Amino acid sequence: MKVIMDDNLVILFLNKSYIESLDFGDKESIQKYLKQLLLKLKNNYDLEFSGYYDMTLYIDKNYGVIIEAKREELEYLDYFSNQIEMNTKVVKDSFLYEITDIDDFIFSKFILYKVKDKLYAKAKEDISDIEMGLIMEKVDRIIYGSKASEVIRRSKVVR
Repeated sequence: MKVIMDDNLVILFLNKSYIESLDFGDKESIQKYLKQLLLKLKNNYDLEFSGYYDMTLYIDKNYGVIIEAKREELEYLDYFSNQIEMNTKVVKDSFLYEITDIDDFIFSKFILYKVKDKLYAKAKEDISDIEMGLIMEKVDRIIYGSKASEVIRRSKVVR
């Protein structure tokens, strides 16, 4: 798990092993899981989570899920004090991986895109956990959501 915090936005990167038993069709179980996850982060890393959050879950069948939790500043501030409330949105996605080094053996299962001097890889078939681990060693960053769509739209397919 990787956590990035930026003002009112928390981004969580969870690989497949964290979410394999989660049913993304059941909104209630997703919210329960997310509340437990935020409480774990609060307790283990001394982070503060309370209030109302817009949660967007970007799901990739090979990587796992990226969760964007945006804290909403509501006019009635004390209403959600010491508790977590949320609105969840699930987006089925296919992530792009920004890379600098190409290993033909690993990246043969990927479509490669090029924008200016940057290369992006997108899985064209299922990737095993071991292969995903090898790929993540070479990834500079993960692109998802509308940014991934924009990269694909502006890019040229290398192979």
